[in-house]
Formats: sequence, C-alpha cells, structure tokens
Amino acid sequence: MKRTKLLSLLLVLVLVGSLALTACGGDDNDSANDDSNDDSASGELAEEQVLKMNWQSEPPSLDPQISQDATSSRILIDTLDGLIRLNEEGEATEGSGMAESWEVSEDGKEYTFKLRDAKWSDGEPVTAGDFEYSWKRGLNPETASTYAYMIYDIVNAEAYNTGEIKDASEVGVTAEDDKTLKVMLNSPNPAFLSKLQNSIFLPVREDKVKEWGDKYASDVEYMIFNGAFKVVEWEHENKLNLEKNEEYWDAENVKLQRIEGAMTNDPNTIINLYETGELDVINVPSQYLEKYKEDLIKSPEASTFYYTFNTENEFFKNAKIRNAFAMSIDRIKIQESRTQGIVPPAWAFVPPGIPGPEGKTFREANGELIKDVGNGSSAEEAKKMLDEGLEEIGKTVADMNGIKFLTFDSENSLQRAQIWQQYWKENLGVDVDIETATFKIKIDRENKKDFAFSYSGWVGDYNDPMTFMDMWITGGPQNTAGWSNEEYDTLIEKAQTTTGDERMQAMMDAEKILMEEMVVSPTDHSVKIYLQNPKVEGIVRLPLAITNGYKTAYITK
Repeated sequence: MKRTKLLSLLLVLVLVGSLALTACGGDDNDSANDDSNDDSASGELAEEQVLKMNWQSEPPSLDPQISQDATSSRILIDTLDGLIRLNEEGEATEGSGMAESWEVSEDGKEYTFKLRDAKWSDGEPVTAGDFEYSWKRGLNPETASTYAYMIYDIVNAEAYNTGEIKDASEVGVTAEDDKTLKVMLNSPNPAFLSKLQNSIFLPVREDKVKEWGDKYASDVEYMIFNGAFKVVEWEHENKLNLEKNEEYWDAENVKLQRIEGAMTNDPNTIINLYETGELDVINVPSQYLEKYKEDLIKSPEASTFYYTFNTENEFFKNAKIRNAFAMSIDRIKIQESRTQGIVPPAWAFVPPGIPGPEGKTFREANGELIKDVGNGSSAEEAKKMLDEGLEEIGKTVADMNGIKFLTFDSENSLQRAQIWQQYWKENLGVDVDIETATFKIKIDRENKKDFAFSYSGWVGDYNDPMTFMDMWITGGPQNTAGWSNEEYDTLIEKAQTTTGDERMQAMMDAEKILMEEMVVSPTDHSVKIYLQNPKVEGIVRLPLAITNGYKTAYITK
C-alpha cells in the first residue's frame, strides 16, 4: 500500500533542470561534448550572433570575491578573465587566460605567472597588481567571503583571513611588476591551477571598488570587465544581457555578439520559450524527455544534491534521527520515476568520476556508504532508528510533527520535497511541513542557521575530492550544518598537507565519518539533460569541472 501511494505521487511529479546551486563552480553542465569550434565543420556563421539562454534565477552577487552561487559563476566566467581558462578536457593550459605562461619551482610551492597584454573594458591595462589586490581582498576578513578558504593553499592566507596576522603583505602573493605575479604555496597542491577559474580568483579593479563601495557589481553602471563579454542590461529578477567586449584580449576569436539571458524556473514557460525559438539552450523538464528523446544532450556533472541537517536543531542534533530521515526514502525508485533513470542516485557524498587512489575513482575506492529502503535497509529499520534517537533526546514523534523542510521556490524543488515528505510520513510517521524561499533568501537563512533541514546542492569547483570534503570542517563557511567533529577535521588537515595515496586515504576516512554521522543526506548526482538549437555550436561543457562559459559558442546558418 505504501509503495503504491508513493509511486503514484512520483509519476505525477516532474523534473525541470537543476536549480542554481550553492557552489561557486557553476550550474552549467560539466562534461565535454562533440561541439566543434571549427566553422567549416557545421557550415557558415549566421549573420546574427545572438545566443538566447536561461540564467534560471537572479544572480545574488556579481562581485567575484563575494559570489558563492552557480548562477553568478556562469555570468562571471564570461565577463571576467582569470589567470587560466580550462580547456575542453578540464585542464589548465598556458595562454588560455590572463596568464600567458607560468613557471613552477622544483618543490612545487612557487608559481610565477607572466601576464599578457590585456585591457579592462574602459581601456585601462589589466595588471598583476589587480590579481594581488583581488585575492587579498577575498581574504580580507572585512570582505566576509565564504570562499576565502579556496585561497588557503597560499602562504599566510588563512592566518590573514582569520585575523591571526593583520598585514596583507605577509600573504604569499606578490605583483613583482605589472606583468609578473608570484605565488607561494604552503605545500605542493596538484589541484591549485584548476582552482584559479573559481570566482574568488577573478580580478577586480581596486580604484573602482573604492569609488563604488557597496554598489560595486550591483548594477550595470557599477561594473567593469576584462572578459569576453560585458553586462549591458540587467532587469533584476527578469533578465540579464551580455554583449561582446571589444577590449577583450581575444576578441577576434569571440563570435557571439550578444547573449540574452532570461530568468525563469517554470517548466512550462521554459519549454514554450524553447519551442518558440526564444531560448536556444534549456534544461529539459522530465515530462518532455520522451518527446525529445532523440535530441537530448546528456552530460554528467561533478555534483551532489542532498538535504542538510542543522545539527544545532533540537531534533537533528541527534545522529540517529538524521540517519532515519536519510534511510527512509527510496533513491532508486525516485530517480527512475523522475528522470527515467538518467540521473543516478547518490550513495555517498563525493560524486562518481572524481579521481581517487591507485588509478581508481574516489567513488570506486570508497564504495557505497548509504543504505535506504530500496537498497539494503527497510522502513522498519528506519522507524526503529528514529524511535531510538527520539528516546535519547527525550522527545516523541508527536513532538516532531510540523518540523519544517526548507527548499527553493521553484516547482522542481517543491516537487522533490513533496516526494520526501510522503516517504517521511509513511515510513517514519512524521508530518513534515515544506517552506520555500528565493535562492538568495534561502542561502541567507542557511548561513544564519535559520532552518531545521534543507535541500541543497554542490557542484565541484575543481577536479579533486577536496572540493567536496573541506566543506564540512568545523566553522567552515560552507558548513551550514553547524557540525563539528575533531577526527574529521584532523583527517582533512592531513589531506591538505600530504600527497598521493596517503592524502586520498585521509579523505576516504573522512567521508565515512561524514556519512556515518549523516550530516548531509545525499540523494542524487546531477546529469544535465539539455535541448539545444542545432544552430548553436561551440559550447564547451567541461568534464567534472566548473562552468566554462560561452566564449567559444557561435550560431550557424
């Protein structure tokens, strides 16, 4: 009886594409496809080079040192050029960004970047000093960047960010002249270069930050660009349009003249806009998967969707209660019903494909760490776990009724929550209320711990397990769960200061603790399912990496 009711609910609920996530890495698809940048491969260029796409939501912040979400990252990667730009294999190559070349010391701890001749959109030169200022601005405690920890590889970066030292000149990044940036690391890190496409490493102009103050990047008139495009129109919560930046160093190889970006999450609106030619690229709602099955572009993404438990909550401070809620759903059935099995269920936090030890992926090496009612557990076991947890804290199921689950204010997110709500009711006997909030408000509430548990997602910022594992250290800016575990912290610190299999083993041990404690309950790993106008080519979708923007995209006749 329970299975029938749940399946009926699943069959009427739909998938709309992924929401903007809270990772700065971007919510664009991360795996490479067969798009070509060779005009002759697909015919002549169209006279009108305009790409029409959907940002899905209002970008919360286009200040790269403050931004912490995927929507903003998708815009920033096209409007600001960092030292590197990843190629189609997700590798950092010389000459791809502001750094024309670089040298690495024998011990792997010193990087010397040589910058190319390049200009800002107002004609002023881009300098090494712009990068030194921007990175130190990201570390400055007054900036309150949630991504400051991404810079901690650099000597004294953490000490400056935490206030242990006050002098920014002690941080190991120095502009030796206008074209030379020297960076000193605490220890060798093979992932360091791939991090540099993350938003926090993108440049800003010190004079403009000081001139515009808090208005910086809040609207078109308070922005300046050194990337392939510039923002020319921004109707908040409605649309954001870009135009080609003629001052860009590689402008001759940028074919698009304009990118028109809508902001909608409504599935029917998205499909209507695509079918009428008002959008060129969309994430496909699940009710249209069968209709468009011959035209779908499927690309796995280094991401994990999950619900986060606030461990400061009176109920979810108990690990058994957290585990009960995690194990009481059926991940396989949900994904088969919602996505025709295209999107895989999650059985741990780090997604498939991320490299691990001894030539294996991290997921292959560390195995499945979650059981649920459809995979190795049962509703009875989940209910027993809940009852034990409630007894430990002196509460009952009745006390828990009405607990609120926070999610985004989109149809897709609401429908996911309704599925879980039904499982929690039928398998645990708990009546959960669903509350929705806009993306910006939801992030703010999570940062303030103003929630019981919530729906979240994380896209990897670089191709290494650490981009998922260091989220949950004590006091970490992404640790919205408020969780603290000394053994976990020690293992992450070990992984940050060692190399090879020893480093990987430390992260695998840490993931096992995270899943035993069930601080977050992973549900699935995203596979982006696209429809794309056949006339659109050249979009690079990186394998297991952050968004790569639309610099190489173009429209054919």
